[in-house]
Order: sequence, then C-alpha cells, then structure tokens
Amino acid sequence: MRMLFSLLALMAALMPAARAEEGHTFVIATDLHYISPALTDHGAYFTRMLENGDGKVTAYIDELTDAFLQEVIARRPDCLILSGDLTFNGARKSHEDLAAKLHQVRDAGIPVYVIPGNHDLHSYMSASFEGDAFTRVASLTSDEFAGIYHDLGFDAARSRDPYSLSYMAEPVPGVRLLMLDTNTRHMEGAVAQNTFAWLEAELQSAQQDGAKVVAVSHQNLLAHSSLLSDGFVIANASLLRSLYERYGVSVNLSGHIHMQHTAASKNGLPEIVTSSLAVSPCQYGVIDIAGGTAQYRTEAVDVAAWAGEAGKTDENLLHFDRYAADFFRATTARRAAAQLGDTSDAAAMTAFMAELNAAYFSGRMDAFVPDADPAGRWIRSDAFFGVYVQSILSEERRDHTRLSFPL
Repeated sequence: MRMLFSLLALMAALMPAARAEEGHTFVIATDLHYISPALTDHGAYFTRMLENGDGKVTAYIDELTDAFLQEVIARRPDCLILSGDLTFNGARKSHEDLAAKLHQVRDAGIPVYVIPGNHDLHSYMSASFEGDAFTRVASLTSDEFAGIYHDLGFDAARSRDPYSLSYMAEPVPGVRLLMLDTNTRHMEGAVAQNTFAWLEAELQSAQQDGAKVVAVSHQNLLAHSSLLSDGFVIANASLLRSLYERYGVSVNLSGHIHMQHTAASKNGLPEIVTSSLAVSPCQYGVIDIAGGTAQYRTEAVDVAAWAGEAGKTDENLLHFDRYAADFFRATTARRAAAQLGDTSDAAAMTAFMAELNAAYFSGRMDAFVPDADPAGRWIRSDAFFGVYVQSILSEERRDHTRLSFPL
C-alpha cells in the first residue's frame, strides 16, 4: 500500500498542474493588414504607397507575422483572438496564406478565433503590386471567409448567428467569447439588425449558466477620442452597450483605430483597443485570468530575436524595433510637413508631431512630456493637426497598455 501511495505521489508530481488552478491566458492581436508575398514585388508603387501611408510596416508583414505566431506558440495561451483587418486589402490570396500560418498555431493545440474587419470582405481595393502599377485581384464574400477560416473559430462555436459572421465560443470553462461581426455586406461598421435577437439570446444563456462573457469587435464600442468617432465607433453602439451592460459583459476588445487605448462607459463597462500589430511598437495584448480578475498588458513582438534565430541578414529585421519606430515617425512627419508647407519652424514642428504621435499610438502618453512651444504653434495653426494635437493633450495622460477588470 505504501508503495502505491508513493507511486501516486510521484505521478502527481510529474503531471502538469490543472489549468483551472493555474488560471488562463488569452492573447489578442488586431489589424495585421497581412499581404501575401505573392501579391507584391516591393516595387515603386508599393513602396511609395507605404511611405505615404499611416506607418504600417507592411513591407515586413510576412516576417512580423511569423515572429508573432512563433511567440504565441511558445507562450501556449488558452487561445489566440484576432479582431479583424486580417489583411491589407481583402485579397483572397492574403486570406489563404494567413489562414495557413494560423493553422500552425491551431496545430500546436492553441485555438484561434477570428472575425473580419472593414478591409477583409467584398473589397474593391484588393490588388497585387508590381513595378509602378497595380492589378485588381479577387476578394472574399462572407461565406468564403467562413470557409477559409472555418477551423479558426467557426467550427468550434457554441452558436453562430445566421445573419452575420458573429459566433459565440467557450475557449475555457466558464468564459465565453463573443466574436461579433460588425462588417456585414450591407451594414459595414454596425451590428446587423437581425443579429440582435441572436445576440440577446446568447447573453441570456451565458447569464443563466453563470458564464462570463468577453466580447470582441473590430470597430469600437466607445469613442476613444473626440476625433475618432464617426466611422470608428460601431454605428448602433448605444443599443449594443445597453445589452452588454444589462447582461454583465465583462469587457469589449477591439481595434480599428490602430492606437492603444482604454476607456469605460458611464456604467463602468471597459473597452480595450489593442493597437495595430503592424504599427510600431508592433504590440499585442495578453490577458491573464485568475481569481476572478483579468489583467491585460501589451507585449511587443521580438522580431529581432526571431530574425537572428532564423539566420536573417536584413538589418531592418535585426534591428526591427528601431526600424518600425523610425518608419512610423517618418510617415507622421511627412504628413505633418505637407500640412505646414515651407515655414521656418517646420522641422521643429514636424519632429514634435512625430514624437507625440508615437507616444499616443503606443498608449504611453503618460511617459511623454510635450514641448509647449511646438504644441502651441500647432494648436494655433489652421491645419488639421492642430485640432489633433489639442484633442490628444486634452486627454488624461496615463498608461493605456495595462488594465485590470473583474472576470
């Protein structure tokens, strides 16, 4: 008998602890804007488009995605959540190639849950790029999206909405994941009216079962800036908020605005906007759940470490943090300079704008000390950036990369 107890003790010591005792971890990323390498030769048109864009490191998105997914697999969370704008311009080939990459995560035993963003479906911008030109290519319908990503959320759903790509899953016992489609063909940026009946039934079911609900959307549930409302907040967000608050939804996770930000409704419902994975500092969210509390934090993808291990020789990959930060600042400065024109203080004002924007988008305005001189000159100018600077500096400066909430 003593030998039997000794054997059982040894087996218990060797077995991993139960997940319920360890707690749970979710990883969320958004706005990858992935483009298949088959769709670009990184020629003049593509390069010019990126340099005059919004600072996404799309030239290295294939490598960034590989580095990110390697980190996810090494971390072994309970699930990976992707909240839309999976692709650069909705091209079918980009969706197919991204799904193949995500299968590596699924095959490692980590469930993946995806929803589309406004760039992913029925896109008239789907294109390939060669030399100084582009060519239109096929995009996806909603049904085709569900087909390509069927085993990346849809097959595992507890319930699916018949009117959209929304679904409810349960990645861990007692926590349900509402993946809400806010980009249907005829209701982009809104929840389809027919979806509300399904949604309320699912929230009622979760409440009756004592399950917590984590909601996910692409567009935002709340306004995170005085300037980022129209086209950014879900069009029928007030109705959605009232449902979430009535049934005790724990948090809404979203993206779309590309910046890292947190906010709460008047009744205390929190929303966390994770910044675009494709924009410096190329970060994603990690949610650790234990003891009835969820702790959210961001982590930046360590592309340089991945590149070194993979034997890459491109200096931009080997010093990726610096490359991504410099690229984001340069695109901001370029847009700011275009508004200012040829003025004697243009250099100082564009440099200030680049630093301000980098701090704002990373969610760390608390660590930024604004220079009153260029800030004031921007605010007094007639340029849009003056209104933008004022909107940023009117906010409480705090760390948006961390948040605790009950779950």
